[in-house]
Amino acid sequence: MSGSRTWLRLRRLALGLALLFLSACPFSSEQPLSDPAAAEFDRALVGTWKTQDNETKEWYSLTFFPFNDRELAAFTQGGADDELEAYRVFVTVIDTERFLNVRQLGTGEDQEWYFARYKFDGDRLLLRLVDDALFGSTRFASAAALRDFVRRNLSDPRLFESDDPEQPDMVWQREEASN
Repeated sequence: MSGSRTWLRLRRLALGLALLFLSACPFSSEQPLSDPAAAEFDRALVGTWKTQDNETKEWYSLTFFPFNDRELAAFTQGGADDELEAYRVFVTVIDTERFLNVRQLGTGEDQEWYFARYKFDGDRLLLRLVDDALFGSTRFASAAALRDFVRRNLSDPRLFESDDPEQPDMVWQREEASN
């Protein structure tokens, strides 16, 4: 990545979606894992989720809103001085795994897609970013080719970023709605 502004945006994306540490590097792609027009809407994502950075002890929130019948808009803000970041998000299901396709909005630049596998554990949202370690310099001609590559490598541990082998998923707790 070039430039401190690009690194800051990537760090905010990572903090907002998985608290990515500097040693890991998420995979990005010019295309998503699937066509958003065919995405499965997951209503369970809607709402606000909170997590705490283990190093800085800062709290971060991630809020999902329905955008249309297939996609979500997500907003994240971490720490008191951080500005709000907006993302386009939709779900792709590969075998039994569910992935978020994530693209930053409002930058005026063509943004790449990032991916995070997710699952629920009660009122907790567990996220794990797709890492670039397995991909190398591979480019994919289509979303279908990228999806097939991910499907073939679902069991390969290099597919996912993990900074803590004891807890490989980033844990987000659902924030209770105030009355």
